[in-house]
Amino acid sequence: MAALGLMPPGAARAIDTLTVHIDEATYGDVHLADIGAQITIGTSTRSAAVVRIARVQPGAGRPELRQIVLACAELTIDDPRFDCARAQVAVQQTPIGAVSLSLSGDFNVSSSTGSVRAVIPQLAGGRVEVQGRYAPAGWTAEGRAQGVRIADLRTLLAPIFSVPDDWVLEGGAAAEFTARGRGAPQQLNATLTLTDINLSNPQSTIIAEGAALTLAAALAARPQGYDARVTMAAGAGQALFGPVLLDFGKNPLDVQARGTLVDAALDLTQIEATAPRLLALHGTARVTLGETPALETGRLVIDALEFPAAYTSLMQITLAATDFGDLVTSGRASGTIDLAANAIERIAIKVEDVSMYNDRAFFMKHVAGEVRWAAAKNADVSPSWLTWTEGGAYGLSGGASRVEFVTRAANFMLIEPWHMPIFDGAVAIRTLAISDLGGDDMSIRFDAGIEPISMQPLSRAFGWPEFSGRISGSVPGVELRGDELRVAGDIQAQVFDGTFVASNLRLVDPLGKWPRFYADLRGRNLDLEEVTRTFAVGSITGRIDVDVLALELFAWSPVAFDARIETTKGDRSRHRISARAVSQLSNVGGGGGGVAQALQSGLLQFFDEYSYDRLGIRCKLANDVCLMSGVEPASQGYYIVKGRGIPRIDIIGNQGRVNWPQLFSQIASGIRNSEGVVVQ
Repeated sequence: MAALGLMPPGAARAIDTLTVHIDEATYGDVHLADIGAQITIGTSTRSAAVVRIARVQPGAGRPELRQIVLACAELTIDDPRFDCARAQVAVQQTPIGAVSLSLSGDFNVSSSTGSVRAVIPQLAGGRVEVQGRYAPAGWTAEGRAQGVRIADLRTLLAPIFSVPDDWVLEGGAAAEFTARGRGAPQQLNATLTLTDINLSNPQSTIIAEGAALTLAAALAARPQGYDARVTMAAGAGQALFGPVLLDFGKNPLDVQARGTLVDAALDLTQIEATAPRLLALHGTARVTLGETPALETGRLVIDALEFPAAYTSLMQITLAATDFGDLVTSGRASGTIDLAANAIERIAIKVEDVSMYNDRAFFMKHVAGEVRWAAAKNADVSPSWLTWTEGGAYGLSGGASRVEFVTRAANFMLIEPWHMPIFDGAVAIRTLAISDLGGDDMSIRFDAGIEPISMQPLSRAFGWPEFSGRISGSVPGVELRGDELRVAGDIQAQVFDGTFVASNLRLVDPLGKWPRFYADLRGRNLDLEEVTRTFAVGSITGRIDVDVLALELFAWSPVAFDARIETTKGDRSRHRISARAVSQLSNVGGGGGGVAQALQSGLLQFFDEYSYDRLGIRCKLANDVCLMSGVEPASQGYYIVKGRGIPRIDIIGNQGRVNWPQLFSQIASGIRNSEGVVVQ
């Protein structure tokens, strides 16, 4: 600044430079340090000015700026008019590096009017322009940004929008806005366009690939707060949110919402969302804004949820690792979703003519019903029901059925017995209750009756030899607690014209990779002729009892049991055994060579079948070895078949210890190749 000293009266000296320095200044949350300004007086109206600020801290959580220089080369000071036609602003240190912009503006003191325009020619690969005007009657502002790279903006946008450092976020952005007001804003319109967005988190539970999205918002002042309108349109790419997959190319999503904004509360009184061939819904919501926005309440009314897109978008990822991950579906659904405190509170879904199937023989046809669920364990919720005309899974199939139940939180309970047809019979489920489904404390209660089902189609479904007869009985008291499933009572079945009972059933780690199964199995008074006809090992008549006690399966393979097959005590039925059956049984105990020789020589070669007194064999498995025995000891081994009458034949086993894998392979091979056994 030019020096001002003691001068004679009337004397004057012109001032050509004015310099000001301020150590610190604070305005609200904004703190400035080491501020210097210099104005150089030129002609009567043309001057120049430079302002330097060493540091600007916009407020807690906002990025700091350093070494800001504002230089106006064409400053007009012509009271009451002040303007700068050409100015440059340079900021040496910002979160995204050095930034420079062009600035121009004017202000008229007498009319209190002014304008400003700023251009950032290079910001994150794009260009940004902002301009505004001010007058006592009000102000206006508008701006636009084009060609911006989102990845380059992450640090700068962190105070208002941020994602964790280990997330991937790439793509392009463009934006524009207009605003006007008088003091407070009276109207605001803003549009954000995102293109080719790629987003992913480390867990790959949130992903966007090639997504294109347009967001628009409009605010208009009212006596209290603002009228608000928000729209969103997504027409390209895909997005994954947990188990929900949205394909915007196939099903473009359009969302429109209207409401009011008062202080920090946004009341959306009209929400509409459509995605062709997938979804149409409307609803309402109340959201509180701030540092952590929260959904207070909401209600969505689903007018249409259409399959197959609904299955692909909402269900397929959850079911991908199951046998139902590749269903072909059709039909539609509708319903309501109630929300509160950032969570779903209630769901009510109406299912209309939904059908589904896959190549693994799972199918359900013409499913209809209403499913209602509440989040609270003690919530009052109306019963749910489902019906279908035909269904099947894992080779089992049946006709029309209806199930009625109540579901809330992670709990499910039948409220009426469920008659589930299977082939020509049914399973009548009396109790089915599940608690904490999918949780660490999951438990299941189940009991049912089996109405007679023919064994032939059931055997084909499970890949068994075709058993004759029918299965019936009961399945009482099944419970799952922790990782162990127990059957409290006995499971009974009528098969081979006898009775079969399974007791002490346990299944440990049923959903794990290495389940363990335990049981005691007892068959009584079974018809041997039906049994041998089923397994095609030759013909044997008579009645037998079967015990498989202390059975243990690891990953569904036997590791231990005590098995016994023996003629039923007191059986007075006809006891006959064919030559083919003799050959098969003789191989089990190691006496095959001698028996085969006997069958092909002497008197025995003229007979196709023989009488026997009783038969039986026992195998006690431990450590892959079977300890073998028969119905009674023989002079050199044990009787597997003890003959009677003429012609008489005995089958004597002489191996006390047999390798179980070898024995199992031998038995299985004999069953498969039984047609190849020839006795001459």
